[in-house]
Amino acid sequence: MDKSMPVINNRSDDVILVSIEKSSGVINGIWPKEARLHGVAGKRCVGKKIQSFLMPGSKAVLKNAISKKNKQTEAIIQLEFCSKKLPEATYDCSIWQVRKQPLVLMIHKSVRHAAVNASHSSSQSQSHMPQPGDLIEWGKAEQLVLATENKCRRILEKITMPIAVYEVHDPKRFVFINPKFTEWFGYTIEDLPDIDHWRRAAYKDEAYFQQVLKVWRAELEKVYNGEKKESSPVEASIYCKDGSVKELEISFTTTENLLYVTFNDITEKNRFIRALHEKEKNFRNISEQLPIPICVFSDKGETRFVNNAFIDTFGYTKEDIPTRKEWLNKAYPDENYRNMVITAREQATKRPALKTKTTLLCQFEVTCKDGSKKHIEFSISIGLGNKNLYVVANDVTGKVKAEQDLKESHRQLRELSSYLENIREEERKHISREIHDELGQQLTLLKLDLMQMSKKLNPEEKEMIEKMKQADQLLAETMKSVRKIATQLRPSILDNLGLVSALEWQSREFEKNFGIHCVFESLLYEPQFSAKQSNALFRIYQEALTNVARHAGATRVDAVLSQEENRIVLEIRDDGKGFNPNEMAHKKTLGLKGMQERALMIDGDFQIESTPGKGTYILISIPILITNQEITQQ
Repeated sequence: MDKSMPVINNRSDDVILVSIEKSSGVINGIWPKEARLHGVAGKRCVGKKIQSFLMPGSKAVLKNAISKKNKQTEAIIQLEFCSKKLPEATYDCSIWQVRKQPLVLMIHKSVRHAAVNASHSSSQSQSHMPQPGDLIEWGKAEQLVLATENKCRRILEKITMPIAVYEVHDPKRFVFINPKFTEWFGYTIEDLPDIDHWRRAAYKDEAYFQQVLKVWRAELEKVYNGEKKESSPVEASIYCKDGSVKELEISFTTTENLLYVTFNDITEKNRFIRALHEKEKNFRNISEQLPIPICVFSDKGETRFVNNAFIDTFGYTKEDIPTRKEWLNKAYPDENYRNMVITAREQATKRPALKTKTTLLCQFEVTCKDGSKKHIEFSISIGLGNKNLYVVANDVTGKVKAEQDLKESHRQLRELSSYLENIREEERKHISREIHDELGQQLTLLKLDLMQMSKKLNPEEKEMIEKMKQADQLLAETMKSVRKIATQLRPSILDNLGLVSALEWQSREFEKNFGIHCVFESLLYEPQFSAKQSNALFRIYQEALTNVARHAGATRVDAVLSQEENRIVLEIRDDGKGFNPNEMAHKKTLGLKGMQERALMIDGDFQIESTPGKGTYILISIPILITNQEITQQ
C-alpha cells in the first residue's frame, strides 16, 4: 500500500472528496458531482463553510487536525456531521494537504463504529471480538481503501507540476512520483528507489549538494517540528537523466514520515535575470566612461547608481543621496521650489503626448554640494521590465547665462531704440512746430507784403502785375508744401486731439491721396494712452497704410481700435493680393520689421497673417498701463 495515500474505511458509494480552502474553511468543490454531503446536494454545499456541517466537538477536532502545531497527524479522524436533511451521524475522515493547494477532506460513514454499537446494544456480556458479519464489512472496507487510494493517485497524476513523495526516516524510499516528474527529469520510480540514488543522479558536485542540503535540512526541521506548515522555496540546479540541467524552486510539506515535494522550473527566469544583470554591468561600465551625469533610482526610490560625471558635476556621491527623496531635498533645498519641481514633473507625465513615450525632458536650477547653483536639463526615462528610473543630466548653465545675456542685450538695444525713437519724435515735433510757426509765419508776412505791393502798382504795368501774380502763386504753393512737410513730420492733431482723432485723420488723408476706401472705427470709451503708445500705434498705422498703397493693390482697408480685457487692440485688414509670410521672412522687409519693433518697444504683441489672393490681416495688442492722473502729469 502506498503510504503517501490517506486511508478510508467504508463503502465506495459513500466516499466523497471535499476540497476546502485552508484559511477560511469554505467548500470550493465536491467529487463526485452527484455526491451529497450528509444529505445536502454537492452544488448547494459549494461556497459554504465546512464548519456549518459539523457538531461543536467535531469543529475542534478538525481545527486541531489541520493545525500547524499538530505534530501527531492521525490517518483517520471521526467527525460528527449534522444538517436539516438527516440526523447527526459520525463519519471516518482523513485529510490530505499539498503546498499551495486546498486541503482535501475524504469522508465515509463509519461502518466499523456502527457495527460496534450494534454489538454492544444486543449483549453487553458478549466478547468484543469481531463477528463474521463484521469481518465481511472489514473486507469491504479494505477494498474501499484501495479504490480510494487509486482515485487519489489518478488525481495526483493529472496535476501539471512535478510531485514526489519519499520517507523522512531511513531507508528514505520514494513511495510516489507523478508522470510530470518523469516528463521533466526523465527519472522513473524504478530509477529512484531511495533518496541516495536521487542525490547521486541529480547532484554531480558534492560541495554544491552540501550547500543545498544545509538549507534543505533547516527548512525540514522547521516544517517537521510544526514551526511552518510548508517550506520556503529552496533554489537548486538539478541534472536530468539526459544530462541537461534545470534550475528549480523546490518546496515541500510533510506528515509524520512522508515528505511531499513540488518543483517549479525557474531556468528561463534565472536566464533572464542573468542577462539583465549582464546588461546592467555593461551599462555601468559604459556610464562610468561617459562625460554626461547619470543617476539611476529603483522603483522604490532607492539610489542604485551614480557615475563619476554625476559626482563631478554636483558633488553628491551615492552615500550622500541614498534615496530619490534625499536627492530632491538636497538638490532643491527651498521647499517651495522643490514642491514646484515635483508638481511640474507630475503634471508633465500626465500630458497626453507622453502616454506613448517613456522620456520626460525638463529644466531646473539645482543646488550642488558646495552651495553653487547650476541650470540642468534633465532627461528622465523609465526602464522597461525592471522599472528603474534613469536620470541623465545636461549642464546648461553656460547656455542659460548666454541666453540671459542675449535677452538683456536685446532689452538694452530695445530700450536704446525706444529712447532714440522718442528723441526722434521730439525732434520731429520741434521741427514741425518750427516750420509751422516760424517759417509759416514768415511766409504769411511775405504774402501780405506782396499783396500791399500789388495794390500800389499802376494798371498799365501789366508785366510787373503778372510777375507779382506768379510770385503770389509760388508763395501759396510754398506755404502748402510747408504745411504738408510739418504735418508729415508730426501731425499736430496727434498732440492736440489724441490718437483716435489722429488715426481718423490719417485714414481720410490716405483715402484722399490714394483713392483706396479706408474705414476706421474706434470702439473705445474715453481711450487713454501714454505718449509712447500714441506715437508707436500712429506710426504703425501709417506704415501699414503705406504698405497697402505700395504693394497690396487693395480696394478697401478696414481698421478697428478696441479693448480686450486689459489690452488695447488695433486690427488692420485689407482685401489686397496678400503674400506668403514664409517667403517674406527671407527678405529685408524693413517696414514689417519696423512695425514689429515699435510694438515691442511698448511691450506689445505684433501678428501678421496673409494668404496670396486673400489679403492681409495685422493685429497689434498693447497693455493698458496708464491712468488719467499719469496722462495729466505728462
